[in-house]
Amino acid sequence: MDARESARQRVWTFDEPDYLFGTGPLRMIVERVDWSQPRMRDGETWFDVQGVEVTADGRVVGPRRTTVKASRLRGPGRR
Repeated sequence: MDARESARQRVWTFDEPDYLFGTGPLRMIVERVDWSQPRMRDGETWFDVQGVEVTADGRVVGPRRTTVKASRLRGPGRR
């Protein structure tokens, strides 16, 4: 597996209803989830996430911070 394929496998895609502060699908390499500060919104738990946004073809857009539904994330210690 080459570096590009490895990077593609690390890209998460969040649909618009699953993250805040944007429109359309968000593609990003998640680098950090702040598990220490869950937020409640519309009866669901959300977490702040940081990483690198990428385009559909894998080009780097840049650093990105957002808030994502807990149901779309892997919990601490889970893979």
